[in-house]
Amino acid sequence: MGLLLFGAACISFSAVFVKLAAVAPSISAFYRLAIGGLTLLAMLAATNNLPAARRAMRWPALGCAVFFVCDLLCWHASINHIGPGLATLVGNFQVFLITVAAAVAARRAPRPGFLAAMAIALFGLYLVVGRGFADQTPEFRLGVGYGLATSVFYALFIMTLKKAVTDHGRAAPMAAMAVLSLAGAALLVPIAVSAEASFVLPSARSALALVGLGVVGQGVGWLAISMGLAGVRPALAGLILLLQPTLSYLWDVLFFGKATGPVELAGVALALGGIYLGSVVGGPEKS
Repeated sequence: MGLLLFGAACISFSAVFVKLAAVAPSISAFYRLAIGGLTLLAMLAATNNLPAARRAMRWPALGCAVFFVCDLLCWHASINHIGPGLATLVGNFQVFLITVAAAVAARRAPRPGFLAAMAIALFGLYLVVGRGFADQTPEFRLGVGYGLATSVFYALFIMTLKKAVTDHGRAAPMAAMAVLSLAGAALLVPIAVSAEASFVLPSARSALALVGLGVVGQGVGWLAISMGLAGVRPALAGLILLLQPTLSYLWDVLFFGKATGPVELAGVALALGGIYLGSVVGGPEKS
């Protein structure tokens, strides 16, 4: 459980690092994946597990890199528009998309408890971003749209990542994340070039933020989570991982002065509670 708590705390800072870097989404995503992938590769080498990376260089890991790239591009864009807290909260609605996809695949209806959890979370989201949505700035509305797109690509990434980690050896999660990170970084090069985004970083603060994003958010954080999930019950894991959006929202308030009111805070609490309940009771009805 300690590793899971540590990992969730680490990745909660990812949105903060993206905000501090203040670069184009394709650039922050590139450096995150390149630095994170190299960090994980170094860990594999240090533990004599490089062969696991070679085994991971096949379709599942390479394929989910595409979804991870799309996820990061949308999430980083959302962070730049609406801040770390809201962008992370909206992106975590992937819980519901994964469960709905599983229900469709199983040709069974979702559990009533799951539908209730979804209703609670959606009402919470409405309190946070839906009230007076038409009166918000175009930048805010675009940021929410990017956040919703993030949840779609995040769900696709999680589903394909499960297929990528087919080797049950200890190094399998680390190897899969290393391969998909480096593959994703390679995919981002032409995207950044076509968008005329500069790989030259504007300041030392940007460079330090991106190093933190790659090492802490992509490397150490995901490694701790992949190792910690094995020994924790799914319900408890879902509760612990809610630390990420919760802390991200807290960092947004503390570090960037995000304005909050009682209605918005109630909405955040309802959304987080609904996401947690959805992760616990999710799944199709048994026949």
